[in-house]
Amino acid sequence: MNSDDRFFGSTPEIDDAALREMLSMEIDNLGGGVIRFPNAVEIDFPSVSKWIDENALSAHQQRWKYFVDDAGNTYATNEDGNKFSVEQIEEVPVRVLNPVDENTSPEMINLFKYWEDQIYKCLIRYIHEFPMVVGTIWWRSRGHVIRYDKGDYLGIHNDNDSNYRATGGKRYMPKGQIQMRQVVAALIYVNDCVESEDQLDGTNYLGGELFFPYLGIESKPKKGDVILFPTNYVATHGVKTVQAGQRYCYLEFFSQGSSHDEVLINVAEPDGCDGWCRPHWIDSVYDDYTKFCLEAEYGKPIEEISGIPNPVYQNRTLEGDDGLRQPYKHQQVFDINAQRGKIKTN
Repeated sequence: MNSDDRFFGSTPEIDDAALREMLSMEIDNLGGGVIRFPNAVEIDFPSVSKWIDENALSAHQQRWKYFVDDAGNTYATNEDGNKFSVEQIEEVPVRVLNPVDENTSPEMINLFKYWEDQIYKCLIRYIHEFPMVVGTIWWRSRGHVIRYDKGDYLGIHNDNDSNYRATGGKRYMPKGQIQMRQVVAALIYVNDCVESEDQLDGTNYLGGELFFPYLGIESKPKKGDVILFPTNYVATHGVKTVQAGQRYCYLEFFSQGSSHDEVLINVAEPDGCDGWCRPHWIDSVYDDYTKFCLEAEYGKPIEEISGIPNPVYQNRTLEGDDGLRQPYKHQQVFDINAQRGKIKTN
């Protein structure tokens, strides 16, 4: 990987080695569409935490715009136009929203690209658990770093909420509506959540559990874990207060829908993505998942998979199809797979 390359819209090649890696991934289905991939990412904690700490303060200061209301109270708004009191700002995590810019070192650029590649592989594996989601993943965006200090927490919310309100006969329309397009969230955990204070060693933290109140799920993050989950209201979630230490993670979203400048949504072509994780198309998802599906289902009787809803097996023709990319029918899946080399047994 070329560290000087500013091409941020690429996805990893899903070759035979990548297929083997994804097939061997351990997964922990927590329920409700929440999937944990233990140890999916290698983490160099000393270098990563040092970089985040060095960039966190300036990022936090640049995130907020401050105002004074008619009563003389100071408040601030964030990049999404949400309003916070000064006291609330002290309790929210620090977000490094643009981790890659002209000042980012080649080593860190390579690191973030590696993280993006691993998230993408987890995404393909995630799709196999819920195949019908594949048609709702058009582009990705908003990859950024988050640091929680002692006393920080994240209130209960869902990632599909754009903060719309209609009250007192007035509609409060959000200026930006990118949240409405988000379908799947992905998190990488950089350090461990521990059980008690006597386990603290300067690299981990106490508290800060991820929880989903409607699903009855609580997860203690571990270094190298990747968690994917739906952004809808059913997967409403929060992060409990960090009691000691610092909690580090990386978050991004996979979304759907076309560009809509009026609500601040502009999706770039992959080769025209000139900034870190600005919204950009990922045109490879369907084809990459098809590769994985063929390997994962190799050798299974047609009868076993015939009732599983999966776009790969559905006969969905495309307008203008030139015959080079025909939809797969059940028998075609196995005929094609038999010619591909049986990756699982290599």
